[in-house]
Amino acid sequence: MYKAIIFDLDNTLINYSTCEIEAMKRTCNDHNLFVEDIQAWSLFYGEFSGHNFRHWMNFVGGGEVKTIGEVLRYSFRDTLKQEELFHSKLSDTYWDYFCNSCYFEEGAEQILTSFKDKYALGIITNGISEAQRKRLQAGKIYEIFKSIMISDEVGIRKPDKRIFEMSLIDLQLSNHEVLFVGDSLQDDYHGAVNSDIDFCYYNRQNIEVPKDLKPNYMISSLLELKDVVGL
Repeated sequence: MYKAIIFDLDNTLINYSTCEIEAMKRTCNDHNLFVEDIQAWSLFYGEFSGHNFRHWMNFVGGGEVKTIGEVLRYSFRDTLKQEELFHSKLSDTYWDYFCNSCYFEEGAEQILTSFKDKYALGIITNGISEAQRKRLQAGKIYEIFKSIMISDEVGIRKPDKRIFEMSLIDLQLSNHEVLFVGDSLQDDYHGAVNSDIDFCYYNRQNIEVPKDLKPNYMISSLLELKDVVGL
């Protein structure tokens, strides 16, 4: 019987894509960009997303992009090609909206309410400390977690087993006493396997799982976790 449930955060408890899109829409509205021009917005956001992914990967890979602020500024710069000060203002506005909003995955609030008095709850997430902690606070769920491990704070990213081991130490439990729930077969599945922790794959997009990957459980709705743990 599990004593703790550890969750990934983005696209497991919180819908990361919705957080991004809504923050960007509000940013553009504040700065009078693409207001009521759906086609221009779509073209902008598609191009921005490509640049953002490239700069983010450079950042997490230890390249010349050193901060999340630079990731955003460079993404706006490469997309809009306007004055540097304007790109900085957009970045600050976007980051403020992003960090202070929380859009839950369907069923997340209900499952956390069901579990919070029955299990110790934890989080292991690859992300920026400010964004992860503020969004948990915005969603009014920050206080229910006994352990929160963020790659930006500990300097280790999933699937490295060391961030899982830190969580176990924090929870004062062994690897066989916890269940890890996540949406990534790369970071979450392999991190759990590396740590010999049972893994529940939240297959939110109902993708076909490669036959060589064998999560202990697989769900398409977070509410199915009740059946997984026998509630």
